[in-house]
Amino acid sequence: MASSTAAHGQVFIGPGLSTFKRIVTYIGVLGLTALVLWIALHEGVSAVGSTIVAIVFILGFIIYLRLIAPVPFTITLEPAALVKRSRNGEVIEVRWEELSRVKEEFFSNGKRIGITVYRKPATPQQKPKVWAVYRDDVTDIDSLAEALKTAIPETCEWKSETVHD
Repeated sequence: MASSTAAHGQVFIGPGLSTFKRIVTYIGVLGLTALVLWIALHEGVSAVGSTIVAIVFILGFIIYLRLIAPVPFTITLEPAALVKRSRNGEVIEVRWEELSRVKEEFFSNGKRIGITVYRKPATPQQKPKVWAVYRDDVTDIDSLAEALKTAIPETCEWKSETVHD
């Protein structure tokens, strides 16, 4: 079991894409689409093929943005497990006794970059890496790291690395 119950019940939030970034992206895509259509109207029939290709590329870009957009999530330190729930319904739960290693990464200036959680695979199909979160993904990555340090069992290794020297 975990070494400290004080950390249990804490919830850390990954807000996903900010409203500002979403609005700026919408404005940029709408502006690009308007530019393509304006050029098509002024060039006439000779630009029909180019306009169709441009619209297809814009639609492909929109689909790509939908695929890579960060989904809001929560990480909860529960008494029995570490649980990450995303807004799209994905739940990743790893019991405390299954944890094998937690790795934190820092820039050379000491600023924390990310946290990666690993488990002991129970089956050959199960991957050791459970999840990774980065500085921009979580509202307070430093508090998450401190809470995990106090909550992980003694059998779990805590590893700190400095990257990007």
